[in-house]
Amino acid sequence: MTLSRLNHVAGAVVALFAISGTAQAELCPGVQKVSLTYGGNELAQWEGNSSQVHKLTLPNGFVLGVKTEQGAREIYERDFQRSVTQTTELVKISLYDYSGAAPRYLTSTWGGSQSQQGYGPKGGADRVDELGSGIVLTLDKPACTITKLDLAAIPTEKELGQSRESLVPDEKTKQWMQAAQQDIAKKRYVVSMYKDSLPAEVSTRLAQLLNKDGIELELIQPGDAHDAKAYLMGYARTMLSAIDAQFGKEHGKNIERQLKAEFKL
Repeated sequence: MTLSRLNHVAGAVVALFAISGTAQAELCPGVQKVSLTYGGNELAQWEGNSSQVHKLTLPNGFVLGVKTEQGAREIYERDFQRSVTQTTELVKISLYDYSGAAPRYLTSTWGGSQSQQGYGPKGGADRVDELGSGIVLTLDKPACTITKLDLAAIPTEKELGQSRESLVPDEKTKQWMQAAQQDIAKKRYVVSMYKDSLPAEVSTRLAQLLNKDGIELELIQPGDAHDAKAYLMGYARTMLSAIDAQFGKEHGKNIERQLKAEFKL
């Protein structure tokens, strides 16, 4: 292939990506604005929907990094698989600990481009104990609705250059992971959830459905020994992965569908 031919092909590729980028931008136009509140006081505002990490120091001395990115096609496909016909525009939100010598990944969640997302010891979008009393991120952008017909215009994680990061477990989390693995080796399976997260009658029925397959339901009381991030990240998540592997990923969804049908949820 001649040099002139290579230049022609390269120009065509650049033009194609430019057209594609314009189409994606027009799907949900506008600038994504973010504000962060701590203890009821707004600490910062910024614009962001890229791989840039916005860093700030919280009043408790914790150095936080926040990254907001365009929601990838896979996230919408996941929602549409749950019989959703349309959804609001989604944003990927990642939090990092910049207090040490090297940044440490904390969590990633997905929220509407026009929504509030809370993080802290009491949870919300996710539980992040390191944040002290907790933060609230307020996302603001012109409202935009996504349907299945829009999927082809939304880039994939690979096209956006997004990676799925993993939390590095601390020693307590590793101990809970080992405890879960020991129970799994004994064919003991446990689903953990907070006691007040469901009405009592729904929790009772959930326990019955799980017990049919030999799975225990553990109800966590706020403040008890299992109400800790290390337990939820180590034991509970390890158990859920093992249950998916043993009973299939549809197992939990089937129980959820049955509960919704029985209790009109």
